[in-house]
Amino acid sequence: MTSRRFCPTWKHQAMAPFFVLALVALLLPVTVDARSVLGIDLGSTYMKVALVRSGSPLEIVTNLHSKRKTEQLILFDQKQRFFGADANGLLQRKAQFTPAAMTEMLGREMSHPNVKTLIDRHFPVQPTYNETRKGLSVNVPKAGDFTPEELVAMVLQHAVEISVAYAKEAGSNIPPPTDIVLTVPSYYTQVERKAILDAASLANLNVLTLIDETTGAALHYAHDKNFEEEQVFLFYNMGASSLQVEIVKLFQYELKSGVGKPKPVPALQVLAKTWDSTLGGLAWDNVLVEYFADEFNKAWRKASGDESKDIRTVQRPMTKLRIAANKAKHVLSANTEYPIHMDSLHDDISLHLVVTRDDFEKMTEPLLERATKPVLEALALADMTVTNLTGIELLGGGMRVPSVQTKLTEVLDPVVLGLHMNADESMALGAAFGGANVSTAFRVRPVGMTDITPFAQQITLTNLPAGDAEDGASGGWFRKSQKKEEEKKDDDEEEWNKKATLFKANSKMGIKKTIAFTHDKDVHCALDYVESELHVEGQELTLERFEIGGVSDFTKEIAEKGLEGKPKVSLQFEMSPSGITSLVKAEASMEETYTVEEEVEVDDEEADDADTSADASPDAEEEKTTEAEDKKEDEADTTDESKENKTDDTEAAKEAENKTSEEKPKKKKKVMVEKEKKRLHKRTLKVSTYYEGKIQPHWEELMADSKAKLLEMDEADKKRVMLEESKNRVESYMFTVKNKLIDLEEELSTVSTEEQREECRKLASETEEWLEDEGYTADFPTMEEKFVELSTPFEKILLRLKEKDARPAMVEKLEKILAKAEELLKKWETTMPQVTEEDREKVTEKIEAARASIKELEEAQAAKEAHEEPAYLSTDLPEKVSPVEKLMQRLSKKPKPKPQKKESNETKSENATEANSTDSSDSTEDASSTEEDAKANTEEEKPAVETEDSTAEEEATKDEGDDEL
Repeated sequence: MTSRRFCPTWKHQAMAPFFVLALVALLLPVTVDARSVLGIDLGSTYMKVALVRSGSPLEIVTNLHSKRKTEQLILFDQKQRFFGADANGLLQRKAQFTPAAMTEMLGREMSHPNVKTLIDRHFPVQPTYNETRKGLSVNVPKAGDFTPEELVAMVLQHAVEISVAYAKEAGSNIPPPTDIVLTVPSYYTQVERKAILDAASLANLNVLTLIDETTGAALHYAHDKNFEEEQVFLFYNMGASSLQVEIVKLFQYELKSGVGKPKPVPALQVLAKTWDSTLGGLAWDNVLVEYFADEFNKAWRKASGDESKDIRTVQRPMTKLRIAANKAKHVLSANTEYPIHMDSLHDDISLHLVVTRDDFEKMTEPLLERATKPVLEALALADMTVTNLTGIELLGGGMRVPSVQTKLTEVLDPVVLGLHMNADESMALGAAFGGANVSTAFRVRPVGMTDITPFAQQITLTNLPAGDAEDGASGGWFRKSQKKEEEKKDDDEEEWNKKATLFKANSKMGIKKTIAFTHDKDVHCALDYVESELHVEGQELTLERFEIGGVSDFTKEIAEKGLEGKPKVSLQFEMSPSGITSLVKAEASMEETYTVEEEVEVDDEEADDADTSADASPDAEEEKTTEAEDKKEDEADTTDESKENKTDDTEAAKEAENKTSEEKPKKKKKVMVEKEKKRLHKRTLKVSTYYEGKIQPHWEELMADSKAKLLEMDEADKKRVMLEESKNRVESYMFTVKNKLIDLEEELSTVSTEEQREECRKLASETEEWLEDEGYTADFPTMEEKFVELSTPFEKILLRLKEKDARPAMVEKLEKILAKAEELLKKWETTMPQVTEEDREKVTEKIEAARASIKELEEAQAAKEAHEEPAYLSTDLPEKVSPVEKLMQRLSKKPKPKPQKKESNETKSENATEANSTDSSDSTEDASSTEEDAKANTEEEKPAVETEDSTAEEEATKDEGDDEL
């Protein structure tokens, strides 16, 4: 397989089936900013978050309770929100205020099997259909109504918060991440995928891409491996609410880079994916819940004498049973029995029983048949058998049930079940790897990936009713089928309608497709799923509606230009790597054929005939023959002299010369001719979008309202946190006062009176009583005022205790500085002559002024009592010495004076000559003159010799360099 089938980046590229993903354990940052990406596996009961940040290995985020997975729960209590483990801790007492499994409600109707399951499994907060919202909503008592998108947005915001806290604890202050990659189940439709994107938008997060859960795990498996031989793996992913199976081909290909040889990189291709959307770990939990409920009902009905009583109608005890059932399932995975003891579960009736593993396996036998069905379906879809599999990897928490593994071993024998991956975290890690590739902040090892969509999509084209093109998506997001009763067409007019399959089932994601047709009217395009057995009841098959305007206007324009026929309309659709199809381009075009007159050169036949007649004389023939013979002789001589030339070349040259000698240039003339040409008229069409069906995405107004609601709740949470921190500060300081008044009683007595200490003691006691009474409902400003009231008198005492030792220590320190300055001044008298006496006197004056100022402060403090406010603080003293330090620093940088130039030998000679007697003879002067002239001539000739030698050396060097080169 050649590398041309792979695209270089995981972007939306037409007809590019492979998307390059970023995968290494240690990510190399490209930018220097603290950018980060989150890979979030929401799941249905637990959320896992993986963090990618510059300069750090990819890591799983631990939450505020140091756990690697966070419960997907939100508790609304007295206008406060509690997430994860905090909500789970209060779940038994406040289950009716705690929505759970929000992702199971996204983009679905009440009749959807997964929504029905939430009701059948006795979740305390259950959804209802909201006609105004065009989707499900959840009512939380005393908190209001929330859409599933709003609840999921809150969970995503919490994921960001714990990621920032985790990075901070690790010593890295990162800004809140805004780029994320989300995992979704393989069976998520476009409506459900858009719903989760809306949730991320409400949380102000940018989703780089969506990735199927099992595909993300396969990506994590392949990222650090090489596959010299092609391998086929089956990934069996049983989570809390669903079972997903994928068959993936793993191989490697040669990736060409800008420089160097192509390098082998791993790649994966999804061959088949199947699922059971309601078979997960919770299905096994629910078997035990029903068993516990039946056993309790027996005791309850017997004690009350009322056979109509059913514990399933009471939320609080049912929540306890669900928690107990989950714990029993985990214990029975490693033990043969588990005792249940729940005293006074409800109405003073207790539940005591023992569950054995054998009983549990018998109760769950029907589930085991469902657990292997998607495996067989996936093999059939990929046209494979078990013997074609290289290996099997088990994922998800649900697969830990021993009976599930036993059943899989029987079906998939002889292939051994593999447990080489982290069953809980692989999906989040794979998502983070994908995010690192999509983000421009990281450079990582590429891995090719091809994913598929299991659902087929189709488009239906009809004429757009008159006026819709101008009105756009009339009716907005609430557009109904009010146009079903359109005006009837004339009997002789046939209704225009076209239907085509856009993407077949199991088509590759990340590709584009263009639908072209001829039409002269505005078009209405309906994008829907093709009905199949894969779609379950309550699944929205209606996807999107497009009103394409401008075709009629374009048709009129080309008709006015005299063109006949209908324009060609081209609609380009794209299925993104996130599995969402959209209309990305709409265009109308018309080809026009026209003729133009152009001036061209042609041979002048009449002139050539006249010349031929004139050249036909005997002399001309004879001269022509002579020239030809001479040329042949010359060519023969040339051939004898040039034996190295090839025979073919010589013959070709002869033929060309003969042809040239025989042909004469023909005369040309210009004439006007008609030529046929083509030009293409194009028009970009206007496209407006709207939605139909019972489930619709958030529209603009609803999105704004939801964001405002979330912002208000965020601000309330921030104020609550500030209040809690302030209250904790007051309470903590209250205990600090009490403890220090006891532990430091002797030390504090030296700087305070008994009355002052008693005042602090009294304030601490009053604050403790206030916190238990009025402080319970106090607001943030009141709590801050209480802290100031409590801390001010005691802080003054602590300050005096601190200054008692700090002031003498500071005075001693500054005296050493002044003494050091005096030593330097004395040293500078000999080592730094540039520092004048005047400079040293200025320094001395400042030293004396500093000592005088310090002495004055000490005298003022000596006049004070120990329990009184100090005359000065130790921090006030350094400024007294600062002028001395600044002046000393400036003088130390004062430049030295420039040294005087020494007298030259010639000057000294002249001076000596002048000192001697002036009775020198003329001959001596002449001799001296002669010697000086000779010396001067020698000095003038010497550079010339050096220059010549230098030139010679340069030439030699140049020659040597040429030789070496």
